[in-house]
This record gives sequence, C-alpha cells and structure tokens, in this order.
Amino acid sequence: MRKTLLAGLVPVVLLPACGGSDDAPSNAYAQRPAFLAAEPRRIDFDGRTAGLVTGNAADLPALLAYAAPAGEPTAATLRTLQIQASYAGLDDLSAGGGFGVYFGVLDPRANQGSEYIAVSDDGSGRQNVTMAVQVPSHFDPARPCIVTATSSGSRGIYAEVPTVGEWALGKGCAVAYTDKGSGVGVHDLDRDRAYATDGSLVAAGQRQDLVFNANLLGDDLAAYRAAFPNRFAVKQLHSRQNPEKDWGAYTLQSIKVALYVLNQRFPQAGFTPKNTVVIASSISNGGGAALRAAEQDTEGLIGGVAVSEPQVNLPDDAGLTVRRGGVLVPVAGRPLFDYFTFANLYQPCATQAPAIRDGTAFVAAPLAAARCAALAQHGLVAGATLDAQATDALARLRAYGWEPESDRLHDSHYGFEFTNLVAMSYASAYARAAVTEPLCGYSVGGVGATTPGTPAEAALKSFWGTGSGLPAGPITIVNDQAVGGPAKDTVSVSASTGRADYNVDGALCLRRLMTGAAVGRTPISAAEQAVAARVRTGLAEVRVTGNLRGKPAIIVQGRADTLLPVNHAARPYAALNRRADAASDLRYYEVTDANHFDALVTFYPRVMVPLLVYGRRSLELMHSRLTTGAALPPSQVVRATARASAAATLSDAQLPAIAA
Repeated sequence: MRKTLLAGLVPVVLLPACGGSDDAPSNAYAQRPAFLAAEPRRIDFDGRTAGLVTGNAADLPALLAYAAPAGEPTAATLRTLQIQASYAGLDDLSAGGGFGVYFGVLDPRANQGSEYIAVSDDGSGRQNVTMAVQVPSHFDPARPCIVTATSSGSRGIYAEVPTVGEWALGKGCAVAYTDKGSGVGVHDLDRDRAYATDGSLVAAGQRQDLVFNANLLGDDLAAYRAAFPNRFAVKQLHSRQNPEKDWGAYTLQSIKVALYVLNQRFPQAGFTPKNTVVIASSISNGGGAALRAAEQDTEGLIGGVAVSEPQVNLPDDAGLTVRRGGVLVPVAGRPLFDYFTFANLYQPCATQAPAIRDGTAFVAAPLAAARCAALAQHGLVAGATLDAQATDALARLRAYGWEPESDRLHDSHYGFEFTNLVAMSYASAYARAAVTEPLCGYSVGGVGATTPGTPAEAALKSFWGTGSGLPAGPITIVNDQAVGGPAKDTVSVSASTGRADYNVDGALCLRRLMTGAAVGRTPISAAEQAVAARVRTGLAEVRVTGNLRGKPAIIVQGRADTLLPVNHAARPYAALNRRADAASDLRYYEVTDANHFDALVTFYPRVMVPLLVYGRRSLELMHSRLTTGAALPPSQVVRATARASAAATLSDAQLPAIAA
C-alpha cells in the first residue's frame, strides 16, 4: 500500500483495488463491497494544521471560532464548516455547560489519522449514500474496534463527530459514518445546480456523482420551474425513495466499509466481526438507524448497541401500554408522523396557556393566538377565550404522550420550526412525492428579497457545510396556497381563516394525511385519501420489530424530550424488545432534567443537563461489556438535576452516575 506523510491535509491516496494486494487477508471483509461506486478516497491529517475532528483548525476552540475565508469555498473549508455546525447544533457550548470537561475534550492522537470517503450506490446515481471511515493514529490492530456514527436528523456525513466520533476516536476506535441517504442533498432548480459529495455547488445536468440530482428522476422539471420559480428539491423530501426504510441497511454497509478499509490498511490483521469490537451508536434518528441495523443484522456485524434519544416507529397496534407512577399514559407508541402532525396543530396555541406563556420567547404571540382562534373555528379546541383555548391545547398535548416536563419546551420547538419542518418533510418522504407534487401546498423556496426568492450566492455555496439537510438558512418552507400568493410558511395568511395563523390549513392537511379522515370540521378529499394511503405505505416500510437478536444494548433518553417524547420512543421500544427478543439484553436509562437538544438548554427557564454526558457514559459501559465482559447496570431513572441558571457551572452534583 502506498503511504503518505501526515503533514497537513494530504488528499487522494487510493486504496488498492479488490485483489490488488498479494498479502491481503483471504476473508470476505477484505474485498471491496459491491455497493461501493468506487474505491474509498483517503485523506491524511496531521492533527495540528488539520484534524479528523477539527478540520482546518488546530484545536476545538479554533474550530468553534472558525470563519470561512472569502471567495469560493474549498472542499476542506466546507468540511470544517460542517463539523463546526454539528458542534454548534448538537452540543451545549455555553460557558459552564460542560464543554471541555465532560465532553469537547480531544486527545491529540484522536485528531491525527486518516479519513476514507466512499459512496454507496446502485449505479443509477439516485442513491449516492455518503460513507466515511476515520482511523485515528493510535488505532491498535491487536485490539480493533469500530463505532458507527450514523448522522442524526437529515444532516451530512460529519453530523456525529461531536457526539460519537470524538469519543470513539479518543478510544482508539475507527469510526464508521454515513449520511444514511439524506444529507445536504439540495438541487437549485432554476439554476440547475446541486452539491457534489465534497460539498461543492456544481452544474447538475445529468451528473451521477451528486448528493442528489432531481434531473435523474424523470419528472417534468421544465414545466415546474416555469410555474414555480426559485424552488429547490431536497433529497429526503423529493428523492421518491423513502430513504428512511434503508437507514438500518446503510448503517450495516458503513460497518462493512470500515472493515474493508481496516483490512486494506493492515493487510495481515484479517479483521472480521468475530475479532473486532463493533458498537452501533448515534443519536436521534441516527440512533434509530443503529437499532434498526441491529434488528436487521443477520451476519453478526454488530457486537452491541449504545444510542441516545432514538427515533423509532413502532408497529401499529403493538399492544403495548406505558405507565408512569402507576398512571396509564393514554396515548403511547405512536409513529413519528402521527405525533408530529398532532403537535404541528396544537403546539403554537399551547404556548399561550397562562401556566407557561411567561417563558415564551420563540413563538410569535399574535400568530399563536391566531392559531388558537383557528383551532376553535375548526372545532379542535374548547373554550371561548385565548386562555381557555391554549390551556385546552396544552392538555391535549399531554394526553397525546408529552410529559409535563415538556410543557415549556413546546415554545422553542415550534418557534425554531422543528415541528412543521419535520411534519411536512416526512409527509413528502413517506408518500414518495416528487418535487413537482407539493403536498398540502408546501414547497421549498429560496430566501431572498422576497420568499420565494433568490438566495445570496455565498449562502448557497456554503450551505453543504452550514445546513442540516432540511429547509433552513437560504431555503425555507413555502406555503403555495397562501392568500396573496406563495409566501414563507410561518407568516403566510391561511385561506380558511383569512389570518396569519402559522398556516393552519397546511397543518390540518398534514394531519388528514396521517389519519386518512376528516380533522375537526375539515373534510378529507379523495385526492388526499389517495396520498394518505401512500403515506401509510411509506410508514409501513420504516417500522421497527424490537428484536435486537440478543445483542447487548443501551438506550438513554431525557424525560423532557419534546421532539421525540419518551412515551412514543424509548419507553415503548424497551417493552417491545422485551417481548420480541427472547434473549433480550437491553438496558434503558431515562434521565430527568434532560431533553433532546443540548444546544438549546440555556434558552430554557430550567437549564437542563446535557444528555450527551450520558450518551458517552453508555458508550463506555458498552465498550467495557464487549471487551471485558463487565455487567451492564440495570435499567433505571437517573436523577440528574438542572442547573440553577446558565451562570452556574455544571458539576457532578447535577450529573449522578448510572448506578451499578
């Protein structure tokens, strides 16, 4: 194998092709996987001028302060921006919030090493799932380990560098990343440009080497461009593949890529799943992908699972109940699209309930009050006053599975557009809708002088690095059916009410696509019933089984999780696993005063603890289990406590250990 010096960033050192090395071990995992479009591309990092974790920056503080140089962004700059955006979007970086003490601590050896980039595709260019493997300088072939870090949300390949990658690299493990077929795949339709896998914005044409190219789908884009200018196609929404159905498969593929890379890097070692510790890990829907990978793992690729706040879609009518303190939770175990379309209706109104509105900072009160009035008009809340209507909306959210600890977090989740963004995105994904078929009047438009408009060129060119893979920043959700013409969704005027009420018409339509029936006083059309059937088909493709095939597993989740409520996620999944897996070895740790978004904790009245701390502790526990046979602590509630204020410093007093 050719070698390069670890001096800065040294690109394009190719691994030998399959069978190209006489001393390669004779095992299947030393052969290049058939799903790879080409040989992985290797880049070496010296850990000083450029790093696996820090990109172009020397250390983590420099990474967090990194600013892209003027001019055309290079691939290295975009990579650094994506890692930086992942830290800012997923970690609590506030003073005293634990960064640099409990996490954000980087072993210099972990920052030095090699990265291998590859693409999984069926030859059509329509999948183009990005894979990456990082091998730190202190990887020990005598004690090999691989940790998966499947991207969360719809983020790009480097999403989990701060959550899983940093820990795994510090441990000396190779890290297997995948964007799971979503990533920042955005196609600028008017200008026919899209992102290459290295993040550069290029002319699309019929190119097959892009993250996503709507030209390859056979739609009449010319007619759509003319009728709807300044629109964008987004991979997760518009690939017409429902990529979520394959998130587990892509996670398993990333492990095979890691084994291949390691066998080429250390040709005498003969790495296989039997002699290599493999932990499937990630957070949010990356954690859900790890669980689904373990369920689908017929080859024994995975040794154990350690995930945080996983997004899982349980089977319909699973026959599971959830109780807290002996009290039955009336609605539990529903799929994401169900409870998101419910929240999308009620969250903005609920923020105006007298019991919690003193902390409202992100939802626009006039628009939220208008939503309450709209819900009353459509027969969906009770009460003649705003206070009564908002109180009823909050009670309905609690009855639908949200814990009381989530009450004050509804404001940020709706105000930051998490709820409506996910609801409209997953509707399109599950229905396999083309960009030319905007469901419920939703499209994705550019943010310029008007919306939809032409975004700033610099913002578009850097969006692969700064974006989350869903409409945000230079692109946004557009309500094509707004009074007066297409407008930004959140400020548009609804046709049924004549008010700016956070587009109640769109929210009602999305809920009808979930229920397949009328919602309140709004009937469902035959066309909507047909789309609802497609949504149900898509949902059926993403259900979990709960059977982890006896693998040891850890799930941690915050009790105040408002994005993925515990009653719809970890709690019922733990019960499903106990029933479905005869050799069940799952531990569930529920953490009080922890939520889904560590990056937002300083915005809340109670400054909650970072769940990331417990994610890292679970990885330590699983690593010990797989390497020494150490017993896993039993399932439990971990009584973490919020800080008194953002000015207080996080300490062990707020972060009790997982009890043995």
